[in-house]
Amino acid sequence: MTPEELKRARRLLSSGDADPDRALSETLALHASTRERLPHMDAFYDALLQPLHAHTLLDLACGLNPIYLGSRGYAVRGLDISGGCVDLVNDWARARGWDVSAECRDLLCEPPLPKADAALAMKLLPVLEQQEKGAAMKLMERVPAPVIIVTFPMKTLGGRGVGMEKHYSEWFESAARGRFDVLRREALFGELCYIVRRSEG
Repeated sequence: MTPEELKRARRLLSSGDADPDRALSETLALHASTRERLPHMDAFYDALLQPLHAHTLLDLACGLNPIYLGSRGYAVRGLDISGGCVDLVNDWARARGWDVSAECRDLLCEPPLPKADAALAMKLLPVLEQQEKGAAMKLMERVPAPVIIVTFPMKTLGGRGVGMEKHYSEWFESAARGRFDVLRREALFGELCYIVRRSEG
């Protein structure tokens, strides 16, 4: 997020008592990841999270996502490399009394991760893999949660498909084989979504 967007988000937080729903949606629209999901966010997360009956969530490379999840009643521990996003998440959580907190972490540096009922790695693994080959699975194996929700983009930012679903599904399922069991695979609102758990043995 740009400094201007962060300032706008803080103004929205300050004015949110008058119209909290509007302040929330306008704040989420300031970050690219949450802006993309905003039109279908409730349906997207209901489809992924409700069957898991998870209460505590670990959100990896969280952006502003914990603000949304906190508004839905989830307890969230977020990690992100952007100090501006982390501070904003924590300020929103304090102001609203949510069980939500975020820390500034570089996930390539192998920090210890908080335990949770489920972890989220939303469009994260390709980014890690571009930075350091093998980093995606290294992170997955360190996640202290019974299940992990992993998503991949199915289109470019310009809206082109260019075989991304096939590419990411083949890569992820091959990399996860023997390490993680795929409990569910589904395309939801333009994202290829997996729910996985660590393989027994």
